[in-house]
Amino acid sequence: MSDMRLYALHCGGDFMPMSAFDPFDSEAGKSVYNPYFFYVVRHPDGVLLFDSGAHPELATDPVSRLGDAAADFEVKLGPEHHVERLLAAIGLEPADVDLVVQSHLHFDHAGGLESVRHAPVLVQREELTFALEPPVYQEEIYVRADYDIGLDWQELDGDHDVFGDGRVVVISTPGHTRGHQSLLVRLPGGTIFLLADAAYLLGKMRARKLPGLLWSPDAMIASWERIEEIEQGEKAHLMTTHELDYETSVRLAPERWYE
Repeated sequence: MSDMRLYALHCGGDFMPMSAFDPFDSEAGKSVYNPYFFYVVRHPDGVLLFDSGAHPELATDPVSRLGDAAADFEVKLGPEHHVERLLAAIGLEPADVDLVVQSHLHFDHAGGLESVRHAPVLVQREELTFALEPPVYQEEIYVRADYDIGLDWQELDGDHDVFGDGRVVVISTPGHTRGHQSLLVRLPGGTIFLLADAAYLLGKMRARKLPGLLWSPDAMIASWERIEEIEQGEKAHLMTTHELDYETSVRLAPERWYE
C-alpha cells in the first residue's frame, strides 16, 4: 500500500440546466445531473478533507438553508451522502480529520463543515471576506449557517504547501469566486489536480467557454491558463467537482481510489 491515498467521495447533487455550465451551449435548456464531491487525502502526517459537501437539511428543508433560492435547485441528497456516512465507508470518522481545505464556501462545498468543527480550515483570506459579505449576484449560494459557526480558520494568501513536503499544495485559482483555491496532490503513482469549481467541465475549459456563474471572467481565464501550465509541467490528471461524466471518469470511493 502507498503511504498516500486520495479518495473521491460522491456526496449527492442537484439538477441544473446546461446553461449553468455554458450559457451558449446548443442544449442550454437541458436539465442535467450536477454531482457534488468532497475528497479525502491520507498523508503520512494527517488526514485532509478537501471540501465537505452539502448540508443534510438541503434534502429535508431546503428553504431553511437557501431561502427563496431553494426553488432553483432540485437537490438529490440522501443519508448515504452525509459526511459521517461517507467517511465511515473508507474507515474513518469525523474526529479522524486533521484539517480541512475549502476550495470556496458555496453551499454545495461547505455544508458539511459542522461535522468537522474541531479541525483547522484552510481558506483563502479573500474567500472568507467574500463569503461574509457576498455580492448580490452570489449571495443566494453563500449560506452563512454553513461556515459562520466558530470554525478555526487558517487564512491563506495564495499558494500553500500544506504538509511542508511539496506533496499536497493549495493553488490559488480565483475566478469562480474571488478566493477560490484548488488542490494539487502529488501521489506516488502520479499527480492529481483537484480543481473544484475552478472549472465546471474540462471540455468547456479547453474551449474557453465560460460558465454561467462566476466572479471574474478575466481571473477565471488566467486561472485556466495556470492550471494548464501546471498540468503540462507535472503531467497532472485534472479533476473537477461537477464533471457530468463522473461515473466513468472518476475512481469512485470506497471501491476505488488514487495512490
